Amino acid sequence: MRRGDIHIRDPFVFTENGKYYLLGTTGGVPWGKESDLTLFVSQDLENFERKCYMVTDGSFSSYVDIWAPELHKYNGSYYLIFSAYRKDKGRGSFIYRSDSLEKSFTALTGEYITPSGWECLDATLFVHENKPYLCFSNEWVAPITNDGDGSLYVCELTDDLTALLGKPKKIISGKYCGFSVEVHHVGKSGYVAEGPFLYEEDGKIVLLWSTFTQNGYAVVKSVSSNGVMGDYNFEKLLYDHDGGHSMSFVDFQGKRNLTFHRPNRAYEERMQYFLLE
Repeated sequence: MRRGDIHIRDPFVFTENGKYYLLGTTGGVPWGKESDLTLFVSQDLENFERKCYMVTDGSFSSYVDIWAPELHKYNGSYYLIFSAYRKDKGRGSFIYRSDSLEKSFTALTGEYITPSGWECLDATLFVHENKPYLCFSNEWVAPITNDGDGSLYVCELTDDLTALLGKPKKIISGKYCGFSVEVHHVGKSGYVAEGPFLYEEDGKIVLLWSTFTQNGYAVVKSVSSNGVMGDYNFEKLLYDHDGGHSMSFVDFQGKRNLTFHRPNRAYEERMQYFLLE
């Protein structure tokens, strides 16, 4: 199938052995049981084949809103991170593990890796100087600050990725960043900060994230010059025309790319990607 035939939100590209692996929020609409953790594979980022369903043991069958899966390789194993919701547990992010892309992933602990009771989503793994970190969003509809401030947090992880180490640090505020606009949903109002992704560039830590501006859904670039747990300063809007939830990957020509979904309308979302200067 062609890239444009795949209905996908929150696209994530994992590269290995000359192949591009694509996953994201797939299915019909993301609210409900539609997201199915499908993994696609391609050699050119234009023509894809459906490879497999990444989890087949039914372990998240009681959950809905299966959102924004990511695939990472760490210490020789593959890790799948995705957000989910269940009424008695709220919203949080799981980590699943497999020793091969040919095998189904299984839950690392069976519990959310994000803080209990925080209503979290969009967790991402970042390894820096051999230390693993988790960056995630505290959702704007239920922020722990109770002021409509959807925010991004970062925290060091244990080496086996089973628990957070210490207290998460707020690094981005949707409400007070200076350019987000207020959003409204089911009687609630607030400011969005979601879809984080981290990578290193020129000795600095780059944070990609998304919010809503006057022009619609957007991709933001912020940068820390004092480490993963440091201070992230706004650098630029990379895109603000109704496309967002981005990540970055290096292609097999050694060039860094940005990918995100656009437009941000149900059933119309498609993967887009561009070279980053």
